[in-house]
Parts: sequence; C-alpha cells; structure tokens
Amino acid sequence: MKTIKKVDPKLMKKMNKQLILRYLIEHGPASRTELVSKTGLASSAVWRMIEELVEEGFVEQKEYFARTNTKKAAVYGIARNFVTSLLVDVQVLQTTVAVGFLDGSCRVLETFPTGSFDDFSKRIKSFLSEKTLNKLFGKGEKIRVIFSLPGIVDTIKGVLLYAPNLKWHDIAFREEFAKKSNVEIIVENDSNLSLLAESFYARDIKNSSNAFFLYLGEGVGGAIFINGRIVIGSSFAAGEVGHTLLQASGVPIEVEELLSISRLVDKFENRKNLEKVGTLRERFVRLQRAWLSSDEVAKELIQEFIKNLAIVIRNVGYTLNPDIIVLGGSVSNLWETFGASIQKEITRLDEYGFLRNTVFRDTLFKETSASLLGCNVLAINKFLEDMMG
Repeated sequence: MKTIKKVDPKLMKKMNKQLILRYLIEHGPASRTELVSKTGLASSAVWRMIEELVEEGFVEQKEYFARTNTKKAAVYGIARNFVTSLLVDVQVLQTTVAVGFLDGSCRVLETFPTGSFDDFSKRIKSFLSEKTLNKLFGKGEKIRVIFSLPGIVDTIKGVLLYAPNLKWHDIAFREEFAKKSNVEIIVENDSNLSLLAESFYARDIKNSSNAFFLYLGEGVGGAIFINGRIVIGSSFAAGEVGHTLLQASGVPIEVEELLSISRLVDKFENRKNLEKVGTLRERFVRLQRAWLSSDEVAKELIQEFIKNLAIVIRNVGYTLNPDIIVLGGSVSNLWETFGASIQKEITRLDEYGFLRNTVFRDTLFKETSASLLGCNVLAINKFLEDMMG
C-alpha cells in the first residue's frame, strides 16, 4: 500500500507567496485579478497573501485602474525601497558600488578606480562598516554582498581564482570581507551575471533552450545558458572564450588579445596619436565615429576585429549551436553598428549552415552595466530562496 504524503500548508503558503513575488518582479505591478489569472492560485489565497506581503513590507499598492464604471481595482507591485543587497561591479578600470532593490532596480552609491587589491579592499570595507550597513539595511538585518568579477571565480568557496587583466590571483573574497556573522559574501563571474540579467529580463533568452553571451571589454569572456541554467563548468571556466587560442601568423594567440575592446581602442589612438581620455565606452564611440566617417586607420582595425570576431562566433556556434548569441560588456551597440559586416563574415565562414537559425543581438542594457543588474538578479533569486526557509 502506497503512503500518501500530506501537503505541508506552511510550505505551500511560502511557495505561493514566492510565486506572486516573482510574477510582480518579472512583470511589474498587477491587480489581484490578474495575479489569480497568471499564477493559477485561488482568488481568496491571492487576496490573503497580498495583504500579508503588504504587511511584511515586500509589496505596496501602486495605484487604481478603472475596471468598470462603478468599481476600481487596486494594483500592487514590489515595494520601491525594499533593499536586497549591496552590489559591487568590479571592472578592470573602475568599480561601481550600488544598492539593489527587490523590484530589480538599483541605486549607485559610488564609482571609483579599481586600482590595486589593497586599495580596492579598503574602499569596499568602508561600505561594510557597521554604521553604513545599518543605514542601508537596518540594524541587525541579514546583509548580502554580491561581487561581479572579471575572471574565473570559485562560487562555492567565494574565491577569485584568476583575473589576468587585474593581476589578481587566488583572492578569498568571502574570507576578506565577511567579518560579521550577518554578512554573506557571494562572488560570480561578470559574463555569467550579464547573461543572468538577460535571462531574467529578456523573453527570448527565457524561452530559449541554449544561449550564449559574448562579453567584450577590457578583456573577453563568455557565458552559457542551457535549459534555464547558467553553465559553470567543473573548474568554473565554462564559456571562457577569451582564453581559447587562435592561430595568428602561425603563432597561437589568446582570443582576448584579438577582441579586447581596450586593446582595439589603444591601437587606434596610438596610430592616430590621440590622447587617451574618457571611459572605455566613450573612447570606443570615437573609434566608431571615425569608422563611420571612413577613416582609413579605423576601417583597417575594425575590419580585422570583425574577421576575428566572426571566427570566434563561428567556433561558439559550431560548439554550442545556440538559439541566441548576445553581444555586450563595456560596449552595448556592436551589432547595431557593425552587424551587417559581422553577419556577412559569419555567412562566409558558415559553410555548413549551422548558424542559419541563430539570432544575434546586442545586450538589452544600454546605460547600466548588465553585470551590475545581474548582481541584483542573483540577490533577488537568493532572497526568494530564503523565503522557503
């Protein structure tokens, strides 16, 4: 005789609350009637749980909208000021510290030159002082700090294994920064976080079975999304296309040497005797403008860059055969600007037609770093997991 397991009503309630919160986070404010329709929960359960979520400070009433000539329906959304975490987006040249909110938004607190690890550590520890944390999170609250790092990261031990462009190796972030019992330190690779943000906000990624994010900036990285999950790899190096090799004049060379936006811009400025001023994005915009105005040096460098980029995309496409390849990182309009030329080169290289169904596009995130938003998505997912106790 089979044993019938009883449903734990407390667990079921937590799951239903989590379902409502996730819907509101991903889709924005909704009425209780819409939540009943979209979640499949009973009307009475939705009404009761919305009231509890409001009392707990997770949800707030946003507005009313006209439902009939005589009645109005309340619209509920995630509370604007509910803090999930402290976000630290580490890039080679600069670091951004922000506060993440449960509604998916974030507020930048400071941006500073990354510099040496000692200097970086002092700046971060100033944000982790008891006074600052109490002000941001409230006294005695659990505090989660998410680091986005440009290198290979042991997410289990909280260790940055290798970040060649920073010259940081084997740094135990969890040990360095988790000095208080209520502070949890989480570290993750910037490419993985960028793709996590895309998978959270972009319907095409969410609905795909296989996607790839190609991160181009000071260095080159990649992230793989298969069946709803970011692939990490046995040594945390899945997707690290920047460290794969190509042959150049008979000599093996890392892809990062060929596709780094920073190196590309440096070459242009050196050959044109230009002053290296502004952010990497601003400097790249100047290169784009020169290319659009048919500057010979810009045309030559971009043509070489596109050929190398097409080879890397072809290799990724033939290895993973993804539904979607997203281009992002320090710049957010590569495909918009050079897509026709890149597509032409990919088509020339795609002799078997394996990439004919692959969609290429730029990252959704034009102004805010995708990896910074990915930090907050990770924090939100952790928060929802905490709800299950």
